[in-house]
Amino acid sequence: MKSHLNKIFFFFLVVYASSFMLAQTIGKDGIPNAHAQPRLVNDFAGLMSPTNQDILEKKLVAFNDSTSTQITIVSVNTIGDYEISDYALRLGRKWGIGQKEKNNGLLILIAKNDRKVDIEVGYGLESYITDYDSKEIIDDILIPAFKQNNFYQGLDKATDRIIAQLQGTYKASPKKSDNINIWVIIIIIIILLIIISSIPKNGSMVSIGGGGWTSTIGGGSSWSGGGGGFGGFGGGSFGGGGSSGSW
Repeated sequence: MKSHLNKIFFFFLVVYASSFMLAQTIGKDGIPNAHAQPRLVNDFAGLMSPTNQDILEKKLVAFNDSTSTQITIVSVNTIGDYEISDYALRLGRKWGIGQKEKNNGLLILIAKNDRKVDIEVGYGLESYITDYDSKEIIDDILIPAFKQNNFYQGLDKATDRIIAQLQGTYKASPKKSDNINIWVIIIIIIILLIIISSIPKNGSMVSIGGGGWTSTIGGGSSWSGGGGGFGGFGGGSFGGGGSSGSW
């Protein structure tokens, strides 16, 4: 009988301790507080196994160590009455993700029960990860994986894409419209060559207006991975750049 009572007491003690820890995690504004020992992967909703969380953490810490850019993942059960983008913006500013002088933070927020996801991009990264880029990452990578409950796979591929884009090594797949433009250019060049070859060689001159096309390919610096634990957020801020989606 005494042993049975001890088990009951221990059970309620664990429940109470868990509730207390959860209460300490969520601030009065309904936004989670950063861990006492800050992490870049904060899976409050339990979407991934501890092993997968550690794999992502090591990758993001290595990128942070070599670039100071802080890609942060946060999952919560619900965002309540907040809009997902407003919640993410408040969280990013509250935690100070990114360096204060660079504002080079990026936040991926997942609301499990609301089935919503948001990417917020710090001021300093908006020229590297545009709103269109973040929307494409959500629609093409995160949402298809989340629909299959493959949260780790989706986040792993999404962060790989973000890192490659920030490094300038990401190459987008050619779109159909690009192929059409190439054929238009080729046809125009052929027509110009035909016109030029038909110019009389008796000294008369035909004036032809010229034109041209320019193409620029974006580039960036290349960084190598580092090691060690995460040293904490640097006081960065966000201006609302990014995109949202649901599954």
